This record gives sequence, C-alpha cells and structure tokens, in this order.
Amino acid sequence: MALAKVAALVSMLALVTPRPARPDTAPPSPVPARLSLDPGVLARLRTLAAGLRNEIVLCLTGSVRGSTAIATGFTMPDPQLSTLDRASFGPCPGEAVAIWHNHPLEEGIRSPSADATGYARPRGDPNVTPRDLCALSETDIRSAAAGGLPFVVVGVDADTWCWWSRDQVRKLAARNAARGDPVPGQIESRSTR
Repeated sequence: MALAKVAALVSMLALVTPRPARPDTAPPSPVPARLSLDPGVLARLRTLAAGLRNEIVLCLTGSVRGSTAIATGFTMPDPQLSTLDRASFGPCPGEAVAIWHNHPLEEGIRSPSADATGYARPRGDPNVTPRDLCALSETDIRSAAAGGLPFVVVGVDADTWCWWSRDQVRKLAARNAARGDPVPGQIESRSTR
C-alpha cells in the first residue's frame, strides 16, 4: 500500500468534541477531528510494528492546525514494563497528539504477567489475523480513557492499523467494554495469514 493512501486513511477520523472551558483563558479550541501522519513517521511506525516482538508505547508528537492533528515525530516515554502482550510506560510529553502502541503478531506463549481479568489477545492460534489483533483491550480502554490525548493508534504489522478518537474510547469506557473493535473506516488491514 502506498504511504499516501495509509496517511489519507488515518486522516478520516470525523469526531469533534469541545474541550472544557477554562475561566481565565481564550475560548477553547475543538479537539482535532483528524490525525495526519508525516510519511517519514508512518514509514518508521510500519517498520517498528512489523519487527517488534514485545508491546511498546510511543507518543506521537506534532501540532494541531485547525481540526487536524499532525504527527511529525515520536518519543518513547519511560518504560516500566514491556512483554509479549502488555506494556506500561510513563506519561507522554505535552506536544503529543496521539499515543501509539503495538499488538505484536508474533505467535508465542502468553507472558506470565498477563491479567486474566482483561481481554487477552489469542496468542498461538493459527487462525488469528492481524485484523483480529487490531482492537483495544480492556486495559487499553481504561488507560486511554484516563489520558488526555486526542487519538489512540494500534499497529499490528506493517499493513494493519486501527485508531480511535478520545471520545470514542471514553464511550467504550463508560459502557465498561472489555474490547474495543475498530470502527468502520478507522482500520487499514491488507495482511492475511
């Protein structure tokens, strides 16, 4: 898939939620409705998603122009835990516009740290496709809903991505969802197994 097509698909988010007003500042600007990834950032994220065996978290950094958040780089927050099926990291910097993490496609044994109360990705199942892994776990939902970043992005491999707006994640959390499947139009998956 051409990088431009993936970047265009990532830009299709269409929800706008106003930020709460602060009494001593200018009127609030809307939360970005679209996320656009710089082609160089997208190429690096695709390479990482294709090659990582453990989950990691990255903070996509950039700026907001009008209703579009533009990711032009990324940083890795301080790692606390990184295993086959979970990751926990420190906070993102103020210039972050999205949080990205991967759900590795690599088959293997679930890590001993897996939380039985959360959604466990089906590891070792030969019928699992990258699209099956492009979802938010219960832990992902709780973490992202508590955060303040406008977007959450999950990468599975070089060709499979899905994303949610902060409002969508908060709605999943409000209904106590154990899994957040991708929203139509917010997933790109060309991989098959």
